[in-house]
Amino acid sequence: MPQKGQRFTTYTPEFKLKAVNMYLEEGLGYNRVTKELNLISSSYVRRWVKNYRDHGIQGLEERRGKASTSSNQKNLPH
Repeated sequence: MPQKGQRFTTYTPEFKLKAVNMYLEEGLGYNRVTKELNLISSSYVRRWVKNYRDHGIQGLEERRGKASTSSNQKNLPH
């Protein structure tokens, strides 16, 4: 569980794409990519690969704190 005031590392989309390419194009495994890039866990690489496959390069963009652009949002009267 995160500690109060704990800071998390934020990775750029370019860094994430590098990891994804190492996995998809170079054929390295999740654990090897994790070790090569000095990541804490291979779950980062797994998530990035999944997001890239599902959404392309936009899947690697940071989404925390961003407003949803869902079509389910109600239009408020002006």
